[in-house]
Parts: sequence; C-alpha cells; structure tokens
Amino acid sequence: MLHVYGWQHIVYLIVFFGAFAGSLAAILLKVKNEKILREIIRGIGGFLFVLIVWNRIAICIHRNDWWALIPDSFCGISSFCLSICAMFLKRDSLPFHCLCYIAFWGGAITTFYPDFLGQNPSFFYPATISGLLHHGVGFYLSTLMLATGYVKPSLKKFYAFPVGLCIFMVYGLFLIDALKFEHAMYIGTPLVKGTFLTWYVVAAMLIAVTLAGVYGYEYFMKKNAAKKTQEQNGALPDEREAQENALPEEQAETRDGGRIDE
Repeated sequence: MLHVYGWQHIVYLIVFFGAFAGSLAAILLKVKNEKILREIIRGIGGFLFVLIVWNRIAICIHRNDWWALIPDSFCGISSFCLSICAMFLKRDSLPFHCLCYIAFWGGAITTFYPDFLGQNPSFFYPATISGLLHHGVGFYLSTLMLATGYVKPSLKKFYAFPVGLCIFMVYGLFLIDALKFEHAMYIGTPLVKGTFLTWYVVAAMLIAVTLAGVYGYEYFMKKNAAKKTQEQNGALPDEREAQENALPEEQAETRDGGRIDE
C-alpha cells in the first residue's frame, strides 16, 4: 500500500526537485528576454491547466460522481485560476498576489505530505499522479514567477491575498449550500484529521507568515536600492561627512601656504 514517504514517494521527490532546481536555475541564468520569459510562463500555465483538468476528470471517475469535476479545494481552485491567469494576464497583475501565495503554500505542503496517496495501491493511479503533478507544477510556477520578478511581492498589493481567501470561502459555502458538496474548501472539517488545523487557523497562519515574508522582501529590496544609490552618487554618508570636516582644514592650509609664499 502506498504511504507518505514510502519509496515511491521518495523517488518522486528526488526526480521532482531535481527537475525543479535544474530548470529554475537554467531560466534564471539564461533567460534575460522578457518576451521569452512570458512565453515560458504561458506554456507552464497551459500545462498546469491540462493537469488540473486531468485531475478533476480522474477524481470524477474515482468517486463515480461527475459533480466532482468542479474544484472544491484551495489547491484545486487555485491551480485552475493560476493556470488561466498565467496564460492571459500581464506580469504582476493583482490576482497573482493571491494565487501565487496559495499555489506556493498548497503545492509545497502537498508535495511533501500528499495525504491522498493511499487511495489506490498504484502510484500511477490517475487521481493520485495527476494530483501530485498539478500541486507540484503549481508550486513550481508560483516559485518561478516570484524568483524571476514576474510577480513582485508588495505590501501595497498584499490585500489581494486575504481578500482572495475570503472569495474562495464564499465559493466553498456556495458549493455546500447550493450544490450540496460536503466539506468544500475544508469548511467544517480539519485539513489534517484529528488536529486543530481548521481552515480559519491555517488561513491566519499563512497570512501572517506570508505577510512577514513580503515585509522582509520589501525591507531588503529598499535597503539594497538605497545602498546602490549611495554608491552611484559617490561616497557613502560617513565618507562624505569626513570629507566635509576635512574641507575647512584644507582651505586653512591653503591660505597659510599663500602667506608664506608672499
């Protein structure tokens, strides 16, 4: 029976992160053209769209319920929306400041702890492998966007994250009330059985951690920009102060020297 951190899962992690690190490094080092980067992100977005559609169809077959074609989890709906936005929206568009964070955290957590592995003895069971792949590609795409500056973390745009989470919860309530889904968006059940990790606890934790990360990013970016500006203008503040203090002494020596020559 498959289980988390069984040999199949470990092999998958090795292959996945090998491809993850290698391709990300190649893009960061080699791709300097904005148009090429845009086409790469559009292509990965299209690939993610294919994966999430495959995953939803596989889940429909697994559950024997075609209503399951509708995404009913944070990761499912974020992968679907991120794929569409990656294909059609411009860089640093507002929706990315929600979808990238959800796809990053959801993809990372599920890649390391895919709690659905035991649904079938085969690792390549369609609902299993497609679930792993769409979470992994969503994780990769969000990381690529952030690492290349295609999406720049911003405190000014950070409100999109909590607002987006609220929209997803309203969507989950609609699925439960109107379409009679059970526990859509983990409403009414913990994300991990037997724990306190309900949707509102996890949402608050992710908002806090992400906010701290965005604040740190902006702080260091501003600090580096200020340092570069100082270097471009010449001397650093301490050096300027020393030069200004030395200037009166040099002028006095010049005047004294003039008197001696006379």
